[in-house]
Amino acid sequence: MTRPVRFDDAQRRALHHAWMDGETLLCPVCALLLDQREVPPRPDVSYVRDRLWLSCPECHRTAVLDRRQPR
Repeated sequence: MTRPVRFDDAQRRALHHAWMDGETLLCPVCALLLDQREVPPRPDVSYVRDRLWLSCPECHRTAVLDRRQPR
């Protein structure tokens, strides 16, 4: 089984900024609308995360973004 390809750091930053600005999230490689899935908090994690899982239906690249970026 092959691992999914991930967006690189610059692409992830651009996607995060677009998400925070309320823009349409397009794949930086294919320019297609990204599939989006909210990631619910897990009960075994002591802090709540607000995450969004993105995947491209064409190139299959993925990213998981946190609403608040770690410092």
